[in-house]
Amino acid sequence: MRVEGKTATHLNAAGFRSERDDVFGRIAGRYDLLCDLFSVGMHRLWKRGMARRMSRHPGEVVLDVASGTGDIPLRLARRGGRPRELMVTDISDNMLAMARRKLESCGVNLSFRILDAENLVELPDGSVDVYSISFGMKICDRARVVREAMRVLKPGGRFYCLEAARIPARWLHAVYLAYMSWCMPLIGRIATGGDASAYLYLLRGVREFPDQREFAGELRDAGFADVGWRNMTLGIVALHEGRKPG
Repeated sequence: MRVEGKTATHLNAAGFRSERDDVFGRIAGRYDLLCDLFSVGMHRLWKRGMARRMSRHPGEVVLDVASGTGDIPLRLARRGGRPRELMVTDISDNMLAMARRKLESCGVNLSFRILDAENLVELPDGSVDVYSISFGMKICDRARVVREAMRVLKPGGRFYCLEAARIPARWLHAVYLAYMSWCMPLIGRIATGGDASAYLYLLRGVREFPDQREFAGELRDAGFADVGWRNMTLGIVALHEGRKPG
C-alpha cells in the first residue's frame, strides 16, 4: 500500500515506536484505569458495540491484534461465540499477562501470542476469518498494519477497527480536543505517576489520526471491499469495517 504524500511518521499518528519506548509495558497494570478515566467509562460501551458487530460474522479463527488487556476477546466470549481459535496478541508481554488473567475463565479456546501488528510474519496468508484491532491503529504504521490484515485474512474475511475519529461538527470537535488537551495530561500524570509518554502518545494519536472518510479511503486503497464506518458518541470514535474480496 502506497499513500501519496505521506511519510511513515504521518502514517503513525502518535509517532510511537515500541522499540524505543516500552510505555505500555510500564503501565500495563494501570491501563484499564487509564481507559476508564480518559473516556469516562465510555470505552466499555464502544468495545461492547464492536464485539456485537463482530459476532454477526463469526469465524473459525479470530485474530485480535494489539489486544492490550484483552477487552475485545473478553466481550466476544461474553457474546457466546466459540471460534476454533481466538488469538489474543500484543507486542507487550506485560499487557498479555493482564489479558491472560482477565480471560482465564471465559471458556473460549484462546491462544496468547506475542505478535507485532505491523509484521505478522508468524501467520500464514489467508489463515484468519475475522481480524480486529481496537485503539491500536493510531500507535502503529497504518499502511503496514492494514497490509498485514489483508494478507492474513481469508477471502471473504472481515476486518474491524475501533479508533479515534473526528466529530462531524467542527466546533464541537475543537471543544473536545481542547478538553482532551487539558484533562489527559492532568489525569495521566496522576494515574501513571508522572510517566508523560503514557498519555502524550494517546493525545497525539487522537489529534493526528485521519478522519473517518480518509481512513476509509486508505482501507479501499489497500483492497478492502464493503468499507464503511459507524460513528459512536457523536463521532468521538468510529468503528470501521471492511471485507477481503473473494
